Amino acid sequence: MNYRQAELLATLSITTAGVKTIDINVGDVISRIAVILELVNNGNNPTNHPLAAIKSIEILDGSDVIASMSGYAVQAMAFYNSGQMPHNELNYEDNAYCRSYIPIDFGRFLYDPQLGLDPKKYKNLQLRIDHDYSLGGCSPDGATIRVLADMFDQKMASPVGYLQQKEIFSYTPATGAAKYIELPLDNPIRKIIVMNTNDNEEPDVEFEDVKIDEEDGKRVVFNCKTMDLIRAASLKYGRFGEYFSGHLAATTDDEFWMSAAKDIMIAGFTDTASVILNYTWSGGRARVLQASAAALFNCHVTGLCPHGAVPILFGNQDDMADWWNLSSVGKARLILTARPTVAIDTEKTTDVIVQSMQRY
Repeated sequence: MNYRQAELLATLSITTAGVKTIDINVGDVISRIAVILELVNNGNNPTNHPLAAIKSIEILDGSDVIASMSGYAVQAMAFYNSGQMPHNELNYEDNAYCRSYIPIDFGRFLYDPQLGLDPKKYKNLQLRIDHDYSLGGCSPDGATIRVLADMFDQKMASPVGYLQQKEIFSYTPATGAAKYIELPLDNPIRKIIVMNTNDNEEPDVEFEDVKIDEEDGKRVVFNCKTMDLIRAASLKYGRFGEYFSGHLAATTDDEFWMSAAKDIMIAGFTDTASVILNYTWSGGRARVLQASAAALFNCHVTGLCPHGAVPILFGNQDDMADWWNLSSVGKARLILTARPTVAIDTEKTTDVIVQSMQRY
């Protein structure tokens, strides 16, 4: 067989918050590592998207950082790599599973022969998962994680490097304020993701203007509105859809979390005849639903900007030679400015994640 899938971690209960460290003791080149999260709801009242339970995922070799992102950022990066949203089972019913698939790709696509994580290049390769099951789903009383690795097997691979993906900056936005963020210069940058997992505001409010320059403004690489980036991304990746379900008491407002954070559209039905299902429009990832009588419901939701993430793409994403090479640049900055005409919701931070090519 050319490829195989290995279980790096068998199903593990995580009903105590903490950090799980897993030694990556395999020799073959890894194309993808995926964390699978399952929460068992205890009630019908959601507290957050299930991914809130995965605070961060890191892959490290001593001081070398291969990946370092929140669970939200991992899924958003995966979407902007493949154009397909990783699976979320947003089932907010009592005693039901609320699940998320959280994949980290080390190449441009699964089984990329030129880019992948080669464990033989490292001495103490580890995966660390910072988790708190109580933060996601509906006050869960059960939670597990499982970790899989997709690897080359009989087909030999000699990658020249891997896609390094890590959060480089996080800050609390302020109305109309600009934030200057210095970008790393050591590796060619394939993409930057700016995200704000806000429940109440869309990303183009939390950071409305985006500018990237070199040498303190000598050369301007990007100077645009966030909506320009969202529109461009929608042409390349399109809208994505998910389903979510739950239980509503009669005329009670309940908030439900989904993955899209922009241009959300919801269509649904209930299990009870003549029950009317309503939802209130708002920005961000959360929506308040109400039913005219107690009922179970199922909805299909579509939208843009997974977890409030907006991509900045550099060159042909399939051509390594076309990415933003900063080897001759002395300084590069990302400048983000929040919308000045509304009060910014400071519930969540704005995070900057850089995907670059690290050569061996």
